[in-house]
Amino acid sequence: MATLAEALAQTLLPSTCAICGMVLPWRGSRAGVCPTCWGGVVPHPAPVCPACGSPEVEADGPCLGCRTTPPPWRAAASFGAYDGVLRELVLVFKSRGRDELAAPLAELLLATWRRAGWPRPDEVVAVPMTWTRRLRRGYNQAELLAHSLSRELGVPVVRALRRRGRGSQVGSARSDRLRLSATAFPVRRAVAGRVVLVDDVLTTGATAAACTGALMRAGAAGVHVLTIARTPRPGRIP
Repeated sequence: MATLAEALAQTLLPSTCAICGMVLPWRGSRAGVCPTCWGGVVPHPAPVCPACGSPEVEADGPCLGCRTTPPPWRAAASFGAYDGVLRELVLVFKSRGRDELAAPLAELLLATWRRAGWPRPDEVVAVPMTWTRRLRRGYNQAELLAHSLSRELGVPVVRALRRRGRGSQVGSARSDRLRLSATAFPVRRAVAGRVVLVDDVLTTGATAAACTGALMRAGAAGVHVLTIARTPRPGRIP
């Protein structure tokens, strides 16, 4: 019976891994990704900065950047570095229409939240995208992650913000990213209590900072930023 089930699975399910392109085994594969590639997804090594989540620190405590210029959020954390298999998973998820990856990637978010030891949030908010970009892509990857995470945490998702202006910062210069302001994210609904802000990747932190500012004005008591991956900042000093 197991042989027949495997044969049917190989016929009906994707035949090759979305990451490495190898034949996709029936056992251990998830969302069209083989167990070998999933095994290559590794978390940040400890310690990490409790304020921004950067692993580029030498001791428990905030990094130099956060001591010098504290971020507007209470804390930020990501599962791992935006590199290798994790980077490929994020790109496949957001750029190739593979929305089935939302559930297993949200499990990485849940593991990150637990590892960070944050208090239970009252609401979950996804970083929004412009309606034109959402129409082209078919979904907002941050929103799919937020809904999966909210089910695990048992708290509601609130569509508190909308996106104004450019739909993406991919390829933008670092200086352009850092100029992003809270006006790019008008408030569409009030929030309350502790809010977890969900996105796929934390790069310069400009988007998270702008959203945090908007959420604080919308009534949040505090914001925690949760992402799948983090891009190391150039020239970051521990």
